[in-house]
Amino acid sequence: MFNASHILQAGGLLAVGFTIFAESGLLLGIFLPGDTLLLTGGLFAGQGKLSLLWLLLVVIISAILGYQVGYVIGERAGPRLFKRKTGLLFREEYISRTKEFLDKYGAATLIAARFIAHIRTLVSAIAGAGKMDKRTYFLYNAISAALWGTSITLIGYWLGTSVPHIDEYFFPALLAGLILLYGVAIWGIAKNPERRRSFKKGLKEEWDYFFRHKPED
Repeated sequence: MFNASHILQAGGLLAVGFTIFAESGLLLGIFLPGDTLLLTGGLFAGQGKLSLLWLLLVVIISAILGYQVGYVIGERAGPRLFKRKTGLLFREEYISRTKEFLDKYGAATLIAARFIAHIRTLVSAIAGAGKMDKRTYFLYNAISAALWGTSITLIGYWLGTSVPHIDEYFFPALLAGLILLYGVAIWGIAKNPERRRSFKKGLKEEWDYFFRHKPED
């Protein structure tokens, strides 16, 4: 939905920081291009257009702060957000499922979630709503931010320094990959009547809840 190269060209490190922060902690950030932005930022750094050190610092700090804000949102608004039995984004069962994963696999679940688009945006709020231990959460928040931010950015940096003229085909290839990825997902929903009905119902419930919902007295 948002073009990573345009974000970088328009706002530089400030835009990177805000985008990563929003995608990590603000629920509407689910539509922002986190991984794509890190790859693009690394590529720009490899071409000398950005400072790699400052880019990494901004990305890691913004990712940590975003998760902390997401935790607070989930802690304070979670009981209201995750109270529905159905819906696409905010179901009551998501809290119990996350607790089960945390109990079974430990807080390292946060590290794995950081590398999964969309899940990355919601997991902080779910952890807050589930009252995960704050010290443990902060520790794994920092570790996951460093691992995710550094690894993805350095892949882009390596491409920028190792592949000649990569900027001529990197962005078209990236766009094509995103179209293919989302196209396959949409086709999987569209061709299955049951999935199609379930998806339409979920979208309607989300719309009604956020835009037609009347506050309870």
